[in-house]
Amino acid sequence: MEEKQPTAISNGLMYGLITGVILIFFGLILFLTDLYLNKYVSWISYLLLTGGMIYGTLEFRKKQPNGYISYGKSFSSCFWIGLFAGILTSIYMFVFAKFIHPGLQQEMLEQVRTNMAANQASMTEEQMDQAIAMTAKFMSPGIMAFFSVLMYSFASAVIALILAIFLKKEDPALKITN
Repeated sequence: MEEKQPTAISNGLMYGLITGVILIFFGLILFLTDLYLNKYVSWISYLLLTGGMIYGTLEFRKKQPNGYISYGKSFSSCFWIGLFAGILTSIYMFVFAKFIHPGLQQEMLEQVRTNMAANQASMTEEQMDQAIAMTAKFMSPGIMAFFSVLMYSFASAVIALILAIFLKKEDPALKITN
C-alpha cells in the first residue's frame, strides 16, 4: 500500500500548531519576565516563526517523492505554517488580553503616551490625549487579535517568498534544456 503524500496545508497545520505553541510559550516567558512590552525582544518571535517555517518545510520536503519540492510548494508550506501559527497566537493574544492580563491595554496606552512625550515635544497635552483616545479604539482584545492575524498573514507571505528560494529542491529531470 502506498504512503499518502502530505499536502502543504496539512503539513502547515501540523507545524503551524507546533510553531504557534512555541510562540505562545515565548510570549508567556516574556510576560513572566516583564519583557512583554519590549519591542526589541519581541522581534525574537519572528526568528522563532522563521525557524518553524524552515523546519516544517524541510520535513515536508523529506516526505516528497525523491525529496524534491518546487518553489511553489515550498512557498505554500512556509505560508501555511506561518498562517496557522499566527491564528493560534492571535487566539492566545485575545485570551491573554481579555482574561489573563486585562490591564494590558492600559499598559500599552501608557507606553504610547511615554513614547509620544519623548518623541513629539511639539505636541500639546490635548493633542496627545486625542491621539491616545484614537489609539485606544484599536486596542480592544478582539481588534488586536484581528490585526494580529492580518500581520501574521502578511509577514508569513513575505518570509515564505524569501525562504522558498532556499528551501526548494527542483527535480533535475524536470528541467528543460535548450
